[in-house]
Amino acid sequence: MAVLYIKEQGAMVQKMGERILVTKGHATLLDIPVIQVENIAIIGNVQITTQALHMLMERGIDVSYLSYSGTYLGHTAAESSKNIFLRFEQYRFYMDEERRLQMARVITRNKIGNQLSLIRHHRWTGSEYDWHKDEKEILDLLATLGDRKTPNEILGVEGMCSNVYFRAFGHMIHCDFEFNGRNRRPPRDPINVIISLAYTLLTKEMCNALDSESFEPYLGFLHGIRYGRKSLALDLIEEFRQPAVDRLVILLFNKRMIGRLDFEFPEDGRVVLTEDGFKRFCREYERWMTGLNSTSSENFRRQIRTQVADLKKAITGGTAYTPYNWEDHHVSHQL
Repeated sequence: MAVLYIKEQGAMVQKMGERILVTKGHATLLDIPVIQVENIAIIGNVQITTQALHMLMERGIDVSYLSYSGTYLGHTAAESSKNIFLRFEQYRFYMDEERRLQMARVITRNKIGNQLSLIRHHRWTGSEYDWHKDEKEILDLLATLGDRKTPNEILGVEGMCSNVYFRAFGHMIHCDFEFNGRNRRPPRDPINVIISLAYTLLTKEMCNALDSESFEPYLGFLHGIRYGRKSLALDLIEEFRQPAVDRLVILLFNKRMIGRLDFEFPEDGRVVLTEDGFKRFCREYERWMTGLNSTSSENFRRQIRTQVADLKKAITGGTAYTPYNWEDHHVSHQL
């Protein structure tokens, strides 16, 4: 089934019998049976009719809304799980400081492990960059994780490791653009544009998965509580940033699947993905998320649902939660 990304400004999503139509003026841009639709992402100034929304909700198809610049705003979903008891257990878990800190350490240790795995498995042949220095620096920081007593201290270790990791990441990409570390709001180079967009879509998928299980998405264990922030979704996407997004970004730029013609560079310093570039990225993102990129029988999209279900079992059953670890699943090839 397809995930539809609709960014044509001024377009209208409509119901026509058992089909979804996307029109603009008198032109039909897309005509697809609803049975072939898995999810819809509406980006920017795109309208959707009430009749179309009713049909999508009746079939359990989520509609996600993003700003034109790619900020995730929320989603429309049918009522699915009504498990209020799960939320009680989630609140109880959060209030147990020892369990919460242990979960925060597990999430952070796994993310750092995925960063190390990507560094170690990159094809460094012919490169003069000494990635072993970054590996050692990250390992030294990781060794201090057990001594951290608050979520903010744990996040501090994660942040320092990420700075070192992205220093190495910049040397993994070989294209027409420079990457000098993460920047955002707005991203100021094409590589950061694609990273941010992919992280946004990953967050959207995680929010949908958490909502389907009746989790409280605003109550996280690592990222804690902040007004308006879906902290639990941010917790869980940590385990997928390197396997699902960063590897895709390396592939897209190193294989010249996305290039200079896919971006615009306005005089105000922003970098903007063109319409053709956006379509190309969405097509490759879908192939990546639905393809078998690991030795497991699940693609990344199904794996996200599996991890959310595993977290539910851990919270309600008192078992240990095991995050997605790329070292345990990756196919032995290099990027």
